[in-house]
Amino acid sequence: MRSVSRLPVIAIAIVGAFLTFSPAATALVTVGQIAPGTNPETSCEFSQSYDEIQIVSGAAPSYTVPVSGVLTSWSTNAAAGSGQTMGMKVFRPIGPGQFLVVGHNGPNLLAPSVINTFPVNIPVLAGDILGVAVTPGLPEAGGAPTACAFTTLNPLDVIAYKSGSVPDGGVVVPEAESNFNESRLNVSATLLPPPAISAITPAKGSIKGGSNVVLTGLNFASVTGVTFGGVPAVFAVNSEGQITAVSPASKKITKVPVTVTTIAGAATAVQTFSYEGCKVPGLGGKKLKAAKKTLRNKDCKVGKVKKTGDATANTGKVKKQNPKPGKILAPGTKVNVTLG
Repeated sequence: MRSVSRLPVIAIAIVGAFLTFSPAATALVTVGQIAPGTNPETSCEFSQSYDEIQIVSGAAPSYTVPVSGVLTSWSTNAAAGSGQTMGMKVFRPIGPGQFLVVGHNGPNLLAPSVINTFPVNIPVLAGDILGVAVTPGLPEAGGAPTACAFTTLNPLDVIAYKSGSVPDGGVVVPEAESNFNESRLNVSATLLPPPAISAITPAKGSIKGGSNVVLTGLNFASVTGVTFGGVPAVFAVNSEGQITAVSPASKKITKVPVTVTTIAGAATAVQTFSYEGCKVPGLGGKKLKAAKKTLRNKDCKVGKVKKTGDATANTGKVKKQNPKPGKILAPGTKVNVTLG
């Protein structure tokens, strides 16, 4: 038996949720809305389980996920009375009037008269819709009715329901709830969008690694890894808009992609990181001036110069060198030569 009670309407201040783009921006976006006030109306008295979906939201904040990412928590503002239970569900539209259940949490026992928040880790796509799983309260704990929804008097706020509790992977075909027109579900969730990298500073470093590289971007919360060309790097998250990573060593003088991975996804910077080094050139037969120029072009330097016979800095030619040609060493490595 399902019945819906109405209490006097409380004035509702609806505040939109916006994602601010700045180096210290908060990454989390709020989806949905909890009931206002300190004593939300107990709109749900029921003797069986129901799935509820906010199929239309007349104003911000919307119950529709704006971008792909991960839900990290959900909340509800519990009414007075012990024994209340409620869960959160995520529904994905798959056709006219059809929704796939892609994730859930609960039902959970609610602490009365406070905002209850539960951690989750549920991947979502843009367009998914937040809803609730309502269940009969626990008789042994008092079994009080929950505040599963609240009145807005906005005709564009529409809730649909389906009796029973559909498991993850199941399809729900709900029907509009006439008693719940002009209402919103008492549920909100925090959404962590995927990361984005806007800049790499500096964008180059030694093949020996060890460069402190600052990555600037967005949504650097819950970072699980940073890689340079697929090689893991040691990193520290300075803020949700900045990471400092230590470039790992490279065996090649090359440009590599830099990727940041969080629980919400991965992002690869458009800008690449350039590994610099001294690729020792062959200097045999070159005069000292030409050898120096060749070394500079390869990011190397002349080291000790040894003269044999009657060779001078102007007349002698390179007979020997150390290190040998082809070695890939740190930028600025000195190459010793013997003139003869």
